[in-house]
Parts: sequence; structure tokens; C-alpha cells
Amino acid sequence: MGWIDICEKKKMNMSNNLEKLKKEISLKKIDFYVISTYDENLLEYTPNQNKRLQWLTNFTGSNGIALISNKKKFFFTDGRYILQAKKEIDSKFKIIDLQSENFFSFLQHNIKHKRILIDYRNFNIKFIKELKRIAELNSIKVYHEKKNIIDKIWHRKVKKGEKYCFFLKKTISGENTFSKKKRIFNKTNYDFLILTSSESICWLMNLRGFDLEHTPIVFCRAIVTKTFIKLFIDLNKLPSKKKVKGVQTLSLAEFESEILKLPKNKKLALDSSSSYFYYELMKSAGLKPDLIEDPCINIRCQKNKVEINHSIKYHILDGVSLVKFFYWLEKTKLSFHLDEINVSKKLEDFRKENKNYFSSSFPTISAFGKNASVIHYNPIQNNKRLISGQLFLCDSGAQYLGATTDVTRTIFIGDSKPKKEYISNYTRVLKGHINLAMIKFPKGTRGHQIDSLARYSLWQNGLDYSHGTGHGVGSFLGVHEGPQSISKNLNKCELKEGMVLSNEPGYYKSDCYGIRIENLLLIIPSRYKGFLEFKNLTLYPYEKELIDLDLLTDVEKKWINRYHLDVYNKLKKYLKQNEKSWLFKKTQHF
Repeated sequence: MGWIDICEKKKMNMSNNLEKLKKEISLKKIDFYVISTYDENLLEYTPNQNKRLQWLTNFTGSNGIALISNKKKFFFTDGRYILQAKKEIDSKFKIIDLQSENFFSFLQHNIKHKRILIDYRNFNIKFIKELKRIAELNSIKVYHEKKNIIDKIWHRKVKKGEKYCFFLKKTISGENTFSKKKRIFNKTNYDFLILTSSESICWLMNLRGFDLEHTPIVFCRAIVTKTFIKLFIDLNKLPSKKKVKGVQTLSLAEFESEILKLPKNKKLALDSSSSYFYYELMKSAGLKPDLIEDPCINIRCQKNKVEINHSIKYHILDGVSLVKFFYWLEKTKLSFHLDEINVSKKLEDFRKENKNYFSSSFPTISAFGKNASVIHYNPIQNNKRLISGQLFLCDSGAQYLGATTDVTRTIFIGDSKPKKEYISNYTRVLKGHINLAMIKFPKGTRGHQIDSLARYSLWQNGLDYSHGTGHGVGSFLGVHEGPQSISKNLNKCELKEGMVLSNEPGYYKSDCYGIRIENLLLIIPSRYKGFLEFKNLTLYPYEKELIDLDLLTDVEKKWINRYHLDVYNKLKKYLKQNEKSWLFKKTQHF
């Protein structure tokens, strides 16, 4: 079956699924149904059996909301996924860019005197509170979906994980649970903390697992006090003899009943990014929790010395894998078998050769030609064969036992000379990438204050990109981690020593090509008092063939030369002679 046939089959399935939903909406006498990419864990990525929005609409991105009635269909997503949504979902949907109009302003201006059904478990407190506010203004009635409609009409086998979760030694985590908990309570004055983020709980407990394909977590909840932790988890996934002092393990099913047992005369705090369902549950029981920011995130975002050392170590191994991969790609004869999916598998094979490789850190964006103009492209959407004369964008990463990587390089395929347009725009993206990497900034700086550095050269030519410039990265956890970021959006989080962020400006010409260059950066103290700066963690050269030296300043050229020398010196001893010679040429000074 060809790719066109597969796409058509998916669209037919989507149409059938929407018809099933419409019948349920009619039976329940509901005007609109709201569904998003999230499941009850409210994480960026969801297991396949919980990808309800994808089953319903065929949308494979990680950020989408659908508002569906029997007659009208609206789909909201951000700039990363607009093109993707247009290609994947039914043309009957009106696609709305969240950057031009958010879900709530649309609702306020367009929906009145209607009945809306939504599953509180799959939306956070802030979202449902705002929905209820708009509902009151517009005479909308909002109903909680006690039994998820999609689960009723989507007949699938839910796979249960069979692998045990595991606890990290202090030689990997750098800090034990008791110390982390103490630091949390030094900053919060509560008797009970109710945590629902599996990533935060896994960080706190130095716990890892296999519940997500690309993020090494086990789904869990927790109630935390100064003297004990109640950990709610699938008990079948716990190693039978493993016990942690001061920790009581209970099944996930017991979390709700244990919440209801909390004393009303104590100070309670609930993570404000939790599911609204838990907030409503507590209120209905007469409990009055304060809504606070997840108390783990501002500690875990600043990596300790052990985590930093692991990150440096595994970025070297990751760089070796990239050299082996791009060397192989350059030397391999272009053929029918050299397509986006096959080359992404080859890259993963090289990474698997590294000691303590765990998994990829997200689905590899292996995008050739016009596919690269789709910012978060997945090759399963439209697998394309690599041919000479076009650009290839590869955004990939790995989880190692102690570190997480994320790197993007754009290269030119073939022996011909790249188009001047490719060279000009690649160089402008690279200039922005270097501008950000070189900056020294005073303590207290926020990410939005330095975002324009990465865009300046593009802006000078009337160009831009519709995604953030940098996201935080976990330590053997999620590849996207807050609260730090670098983007146009206001962010109250200060950039602090020990944080890891990506540096990934890009440019995308719709249905033509895409360019992105990404390194991970570690924030370190500057030699100037009261200032910080970035240290590159990622080790792989830039594409010299795509660089216009006339557009670079002398400072930028020197910076690239220093970086390339560093890449060569750190990677050479791990390479075969032919790979080393190839890398030597790639890193020669201008």
C-alpha cells in the first residue's frame, strides 16, 4: 500500500470516527464537545492508547484542541503545527492559529447559550476555570464527562506496561529524595503537598520507568509532607523488594480516596497545573487547597554538578553518533531505500551503540525538501526519498542514563552547488544561533529579553519563524522542561546558573524547505561579576557548504572556528580513521 493510499485510509477512518462522535453528541443533547491532545497525566506526550484526539481527527502533533458540534468543527493549534494540521485533518475543520486567536477569545465571541461537554480529567485547573468564566458570561452550560465518550466509541486494547520502574543511584541523580524534599519545604509553608505531575514526582523520588516511549517516567501521583511521602503507582511495576525510607506505596486507584482523607484543619497545596478533576474533588469534600506552582520545577530546572557532568559526558557520545551518521549519509549512494524513515532509523542505530543509551528523547524529525517546512514533521506522514539538490533537516535526541540530548542540523544533499537562497537563509539562521550562544547577560534576565538576538539577522531580511527559540531540557527526563524558555512570549522565570536550554532558530518557506540549527546550552557564571553566559553542550559542526562567509562578521567566524576545534578535539578519539579525517575537513578553520 502506497503512502497516498495510507493517507486516504486514515481520512476515511477519521470521517467514520467523527460520525460516531456526532451520534453520541446527539444522544447526550450536547451542542459542543471539547477535546485536546492531553490525557489524564497532562504531559506533553501521551501513550498511544490515550491519543484520543489523534484517533478522532488524525492530528499527530502535541498541541491541539478541537471544538466539535454536529454542524461545526474548529481546531486550534500553534504556529509549529498549522501546516501539519492542514495536511492531516478533515477539510471541514476550520483551523485557527492560537497565536492569532486563543481558544477562549474565540469562545467568548462566537459561542453563546450552548451546552458544552468536557472531561475535567484531561484539562488543567487554569483551563477549566477560564472556561467556566466565559461560560458564565455567555450563558453556556459546562458539563463534566464522567465516562469519556472517546473511550466508549474507540474500541482498542489498552496495553499494560510489563517493565519494572527503577530508582537512580545518587551517582546519577546527584541528590537523594530526602534532600530534595527538604529543599522543597524550605520554600513552602504547607502541611500537605498534592503532586500530580509524573515528571516532578519521578525527579523527587529519583524514579524512572517505561510508561512513555521517549520520556523515562512511570505514571504516578504523590501526597508529600515533611515526614512522609505517599507514592501512588501501578504496584505491578515496582520491584518487589524495593522499599524507600519514609515512602508508602499505594496503587494509583487509591489516590482519590486518600485525597478525601486529608484533614480540613491543615494547610494544603495543590499543584496549579493539576487536572481540574482533582481540584473539584477536593472542593466537593470541603477541602480548601491553595493553588501553587509545582514546587519541584524551580529546583529541578537547575542541574546539580553530577547532572551537569553526565550531560557533558553523554553529549560527547551523542556527537560521535552524529558524526558516524552524517558521514554514513554523505558516503551512501542515493537510492530508493534512502528515505526519511530509513535514515532516522540509521541514526538511532548509531546512538544505540553508545553505553547507557536508553531511548530516543522524542520522535525524530527527519525531513527532506518541502517536508522540512512543516516545523514538527513526522516522516510517517509522507515518507520522502532523499534526492540530490535539496536540504535535509534532522532534529533528534536521546535519553541516556543520566542525560537528555536534543540537536538539529540542516545539510545539503548531493554534489551540486546549493541555491543562493539556501545559503543566504542558512547563514542568517546561523548568525542568530551564534548571537544567542555568545551573549553575556546580567542575573535576573528572562528568556523573552534575549529572544530577538536569535531573530535579528532574519528580521533584517524580512524573515522570521513561528516557534520559540529555546526550551528547557530535563536531566534524563522530559526533553521539553519548564519553567525556563527563550521566546517572544513573556516568561517570569529568570535564567539561572545550571539551567539547560536549547538554542534553535530556524526559517521555513512553506511547501519548499526548512532550516533549523539547534544546540543545547548550559548556563554558567561569566567572568564579569553579576553576569551569566552560555556553554555549548552539543558537539557537531555546522554545514560549511551552506555558509556565506561574506555575511559573517570576524567575531562570528572566530566563534565558529573555536567551536569546530572543540568539536574535533573532543570527538576524534572515538572515531575510526576515515570518520576522523572526514570530521577534520568539516571543522577546518575558515
